[in-house]
Amino acid sequence: MILRQNANRNGQLFLILGIAFNLLLLGGFKYTDFLLENFNLFSKLLNLDFNIPLPHILLPLGLSFITFQQIAFLVDCYKRSDIESLIKVKHIDFIDYALFISFFPQLIAGPIVHHKEMMPQFAALLDKGKAFVHWEYMAKGLFIFSIGLFKKIYVADTFALWANKGFFVASNGGVLNIFEAWATSLSYTFQIYFDFSGYCDMAIGLGLFFGIVLPINFNSPYKSLNIAEFWRRWHMTLGRFLKDYLYIPLGGNRSGKLLNLRNLFIVAFLSGIWHGAGWGFVIWGILHGGAMCIHRIYTYIKPNWKFFESIFYKIFAWFITFNFINFAWVFFRAENLKDALSIIQSMFGITWVELPYKFYSRLKSTFAQIDGTNETLFMIILACIVVLSFKNGLERMRGL
Repeated sequence: MILRQNANRNGQLFLILGIAFNLLLLGGFKYTDFLLENFNLFSKLLNLDFNIPLPHILLPLGLSFITFQQIAFLVDCYKRSDIESLIKVKHIDFIDYALFISFFPQLIAGPIVHHKEMMPQFAALLDKGKAFVHWEYMAKGLFIFSIGLFKKIYVADTFALWANKGFFVASNGGVLNIFEAWATSLSYTFQIYFDFSGYCDMAIGLGLFFGIVLPINFNSPYKSLNIAEFWRRWHMTLGRFLKDYLYIPLGGNRSGKLLNLRNLFIVAFLSGIWHGAGWGFVIWGILHGGAMCIHRIYTYIKPNWKFFESIFYKIFAWFITFNFINFAWVFFRAENLKDALSIIQSMFGITWVELPYKFYSRLKSTFAQIDGTNETLFMIILACIVVLSFKNGLERMRGL
């Protein structure tokens, strides 16, 4: 009995050390400049003579994803639930673990894979009774990879031209008119959508080339009718990790309504910090955390009326959700808070512009500062139609 207690204590100690090591490693590479920059700023406000030079440490490729995958592996090793079942099927050695951590198709932009869905597939590849090349997987992989490449190269990069130009104008002290500001924010909203969707498709396609099925990580999130649904559709494996290894350990929704709101906010807030080092990411996380709490409170008090099942309510819910997401992306993209506030002020008409006569025929002058043309408005409208009305690539792949 005493030996078992000592073993549990040792295991808990190693778990804490392992998690701390991974988080400190990620923090050292990713957040050192941000922390030192704010420390220097704070010291100036207090008239202290601190000016620590920023080391500008290069972030290793995929470290954010590797950190979460290693933490999940450590926690499951401590629980011995999923690990023991894997060991019974196939011995796990260091090579298996290294392949799981560094499998390159998902290293750059995800998905965040779990060992129990990857290691059995690696073991199956060594089965001599199976063909070395899975031609059905190759065909499907080529299909989904091609769709992802098109999304990234043609669609996302086209929107990036207008988004980058708009944020560049704001960062250089320029003022956008209301149409340019909305075109800038919507261009980035669709840029990051097709960029991330394209990367997810390409990762799945590359995995299929090697006979590996990666988990779905993106499922038409702009169709969401509320912020909770958005997070179930956007970066799905990140949401899965945060739910299993943070939200549930904090108590989930089992600890009462007030603590449930706290847990939701913590998860969304930390998600924002995980995405990047900057106050924009912090505010983005706070906004989404607040929105998650408001939505949960709304579900507590919403009456059971048939109106909430009507098409009018769904359109209204989508409109509110989409515009909140578009608003929050401004902080995510902007170089600093000043640029973000400049864009938002212009979006809400604080900076006005006189409408040109024959509006559509003179869109080039209306969108002049972001190098926009008639194509800008056309692409934004077309993107809205595509993301709301069409099946995504993975849904089409299932029909092959």
